[in-house]
Amino acid sequence: MTLRVLLLMAGVAIGSAANAAEIGATYPAGSIASRDQAQAALAEAQTAAKDADATYRKEVERCAGVFLQNQCTQDARRKRDAQMREIRRVEVEAREVKRRVDADERAGNRAKSDVDQKAATAPKEPTAPKEPDAPKAVTAPKAPPDAAEREAKQAEKEKEAAANRERYQQKQRTHAEEEAQRKQKEADEAAERAANVKAYEEKQETAAAYAKRKEEDRIANEKRREDRRIERERKQKELDDQAKPAKQ
Repeated sequence: MTLRVLLLMAGVAIGSAANAAEIGATYPAGSIASRDQAQAALAEAQTAAKDADATYRKEVERCAGVFLQNQCTQDARRKRDAQMREIRRVEVEAREVKRRVDADERAGNRAKSDVDQKAATAPKEPTAPKEPDAPKAVTAPKAPPDAAEREAKQAEKEKEAAANRERYQQKQRTHAEEEAQRKQKEADEAAERAANVKAYEEKQETAAAYAKRKEEDRIANEKRREDRRIERERKQKELDDQAKPAKQ
């Protein structure tokens, strides 16, 4: 087990509570290259899935008390779905890496077994008579395992994984900026709609108050006209009553 893998496993153990928003950045596509990494990714994906569900439930409870409840709930659901897609992607890649590593090991073991079996069953060649004065053949040293090549390949994989992480993180940053702009736009539009509703309600209240005043003025005018009519009739009656004795 290489030092890098040990450090990776230690980091996973320390940060095993990493939330669902981080797992995609921790394991971008193509970054899992060994069984140890795959096992660590599967363990962290399980924790991240629980974290995503718990966060979603808390967010739905919070949305119950906000102004735009449906919009808030939809945003929470979209965020949880995006996190679960990343978690499933990491799980699928980790399981595929484990399957491929296991298959490679089985194939290597079979090949080694076949070589050992052939060596055991192969007929031994007769030993040539030894010439006393013949010089001993120099046995060529066995070639050491190609550790340098393996290290180079591993370094190349890690370099590619780092590049993938950087691309993924940049993509996440861009997405976060776009999401922030979208939410800001929605908030501005909601504020504008609220302002329009308030202005309309104020306009309706003003119109209702104006209509009420007009109706009150109409009623007052009719009452004044009726009072003047009654007063004219009263005065006319008085004049008529005063005129009656004069006629007699």
